[in-house]
Amino acid sequence: MTNTIPLLRLSLAGVWLLTAAATLGYPQAQSIAMLERVGLQGEIAFAALYAGIALDVAMGVLTLINLRTMQKWLWLMQGAVILTYSSIIAIYLPDYALHPFGMLIKNIPLLAILWILWRDANLQKGDHHV
Repeated sequence: MTNTIPLLRLSLAGVWLLTAAATLGYPQAQSIAMLERVGLQGEIAFAALYAGIALDVAMGVLTLINLRTMQKWLWLMQGAVILTYSSIIAIYLPDYALHPFGMLIKNIPLLAILWILWRDANLQKGDHHV
């Protein structure tokens, strides 16, 4: 399985970085309108939009640079971000949660990838009880 770990990391980094790029390319007014539906208004919505982009970039870059000392925490943090984003969308934007293109459903394999990476990071540290 260790041969697949670099591919999983690269694909995961790609998801984070391409999501940031897609968000930057998406019409800002539509993004702000979605954030308003979540309850964020004005400058707070604008700040949240760009904080989300920065977070996505940070996750992608940290995944690419592969700092072994923080790997298992990075995978846990990414899982928490995915679950948080998914929960907010499911609660405040249910039309996206139930969208026929399966926008939230695609998070399930991402969480599976994170589980594999987390488990691998623990095994690398000698924790064989994972």
